[in-house]
Amino acid sequence: MKKLFQGALAAVLAVALMFTPALASSITIDEEGYLEEVLLEPGEQIDFNDDAMNEALEASLARVNEMKHILLVGIDARPGQKTGRSDTMIIATVDTENNKIKLLSLMRDIYVEIPGRKNNRLNAAYVFGGAELLMKTIEKNFGIHIDYYVGVNFSMLANLIDQLGGITLTVESDYYVDRINAVIKEDNKVLGINVNDGLLKKPGEQLMTGKQAQAYARYRYGTKDGDFGRTARQREVVMKIFGKLTELSMMQLAALAMANMDNVFTNLTLQDVTLLAPAMFALKDAELEELRIPVNNGYKSQTVSGMSVLIPNRTKTMEAIAAFLTED
Repeated sequence: MKKLFQGALAAVLAVALMFTPALASSITIDEEGYLEEVLLEPGEQIDFNDDAMNEALEASLARVNEMKHILLVGIDARPGQKTGRSDTMIIATVDTENNKIKLLSLMRDIYVEIPGRKNNRLNAAYVFGGAELLMKTIEKNFGIHIDYYVGVNFSMLANLIDQLGGITLTVESDYYVDRINAVIKEDNKVLGINVNDGLLKKPGEQLMTGKQAQAYARYRYGTKDGDFGRTARQREVVMKIFGKLTELSMMQLAALAMANMDNVFTNLTLQDVTLLAPAMFALKDAELEELRIPVNNGYKSQTVSGMSVLIPNRTKTMEAIAAFLTED
């Protein structure tokens, strides 16, 4: 009963924190399935363009690390696959003093130093050592100490959106309808159902099902903005889910959490969750702010071992993070 209660409360937090799709990959390494996600033999010495850490930045980061940060991760493990694929990671910071929830979205292709490993993409940290290594990697590269992680299975996204009655999104043209439908067809094929089930019919603003919204958040290929565009759409879906959640009562949120608790994993103890839950419910009408990492003009694109990565200027990145998290 204690474990059930703990899981339900963790699920409440997962719902309240608006989980985005496919946030990270599974711990088990599938030698065939993860090749496209991580660099097998990188280890190249990269100039991260680090400037000297000044006293002001050190003071700002010290203030940042007085806050509580929750790393949101997830598993994209669909039927027929041994493991999941990594996608996006989000750090949620709860600012009760100013009634805000701040979200830092970390792009998976950021090239980082991974403790005990060679340099690699950020998403590789989870593959090699789960959420614990991912948290250590984030702290080493960006100066943020992560207290907790809460994760969900990829399937939770579509189910959650359907349980909320769908969300309204806008598709710009028939071209993007085709991109979204290609993802839906791929998923339908894996599920062994009619490949044309649940396809979008036209562009424009429309109420999307969970399946459609999930595909909207996932498509990347054939678009000019690639992974940057996908990350932006994922944040848009998060905002839409958040808007729906703010309309629910505490009892409705709890029921929603119970229905999805099997897809939640966390390092939060029962005591942690019990202490955090009231604060989260108090912030159900909070303002939501977001920042993407790497920040504009704070990185360069480079090819390492034949794969495209984003090389951050870590000092500029930490300055942007500190400013974002400490401003009222």
